Amino acid sequence: MIPLTPREHRAHYDEQGNIIIPAREGEPKGSQVLWHIEEEETAEQARGVEAQSLTQLPPQEYVPEKLSALRKETWNALHDWMRTSAVGLLREGGTQYRVSVRSLALSLGEAARDFKGSARKLSTFLAQPVWVPRRRKEPKQMSRLTLFLVDTVRFGGTFATIFAALFISLNYQSFWSIVSNNLSPIERVRSAQELTATVDSALRDTLLKSPSLAVAGSNDGNLLSYLPSVGPPENRLIVPKLGLNVPLITPSYQALLEEDWAQVESDIQEALQYGAVHYPGTAKPGQAGNFFVTGHSSYYPWTTGKYKTVFARLSELEVGDEYWVYYGGDKHRFVVRGKREVRPSDVSVLDQPVNERMGTLMTCTPIGTTLRRLVLTAQEVDPQTGIALAVGEKASRPTKSVRPQALPI
Repeated sequence: MIPLTPREHRAHYDEQGNIIIPAREGEPKGSQVLWHIEEEETAEQARGVEAQSLTQLPPQEYVPEKLSALRKETWNALHDWMRTSAVGLLREGGTQYRVSVRSLALSLGEAARDFKGSARKLSTFLAQPVWVPRRRKEPKQMSRLTLFLVDTVRFGGTFATIFAALFISLNYQSFWSIVSNNLSPIERVRSAQELTATVDSALRDTLLKSPSLAVAGSNDGNLLSYLPSVGPPENRLIVPKLGLNVPLITPSYQALLEEDWAQVESDIQEALQYGAVHYPGTAKPGQAGNFFVTGHSSYYPWTTGKYKTVFARLSELEVGDEYWVYYGGDKHRFVVRGKREVRPSDVSVLDQPVNERMGTLMTCTPIGTTLRRLVLTAQEVDPQTGIALAVGEKASRPTKSVRPQALPI
């Protein structure tokens, strides 16, 4: 609310331009403050000049001498304290080190004396004579040390004999496969040579017995010269050097699609009862990738199946050896390029390259254990020329220049 009678300003200018501030109540009237604007400006200018002159002076002229002396005294005191502390620490460390060395020497000396005393007592005990009773003979005298060594050898030999007997009895089929093959090397060579024509001979007999393949005016078998290299109706793995001609089984892919690895392993173990197994999910022969085949080197004798030792002699294959695969009626030829052992956890052997056609044979090693895996990698080659096949390349077919006398009826 604005008062009806506004108050007058107490301060006012006089005729010379000074500001007159009236005295407060209770103060004498002669105590008015005179404030001249020009005098104030002059005072401000003087203070500015003084401050500027001070800032232009060098630091040495306005730093007190006492501050410099105090700084020097403080630094000297700190230096003396650091030197004294360092010397004290070094002396204390040296004293503790000497005490520790003396204590260690005393401890080692006591330990050496205790060891010598114990060794002396043990030597005396082992040298004590004992009498060992024997059947139908007088007791034999020997030292305790000799008796201990005899008992150790006897127990170790007994344990090793029992273990070897059990191990051989559990894996006798695999060992017999290896031993029997080495007992008759001539028969081994003959069987390897005959095996190369086993499938072709079986196919020839099948075709000759078929009435639909009769050829007018030609001898039996001429038509076979113009047929492609068709394989048997089932997939088979043939290893001439080992005399192997076994079925090739491919388990179901259902567990693999569901990523049920326990079921995948169960399916593989079941398929191993019927031959070598094409690992599900790996490439087929003729495709880019890794055609992976696994088989038993040994297995429990009481389990079912007659292919428990199919890869017992797989370690005999070397780089340059061949194996054949009949898959889907086509013949594929593989040449071994590498041989190594891996840990069971090394699943990189299942990798599928996209720029080559390769195959892999795998089994457990040593025989009777699952400690390691023997892996043989191979390159697919042309069945006729033996040249490595590139991805997408077809194998050459054998051709004959002879023609039949007449077309089949």
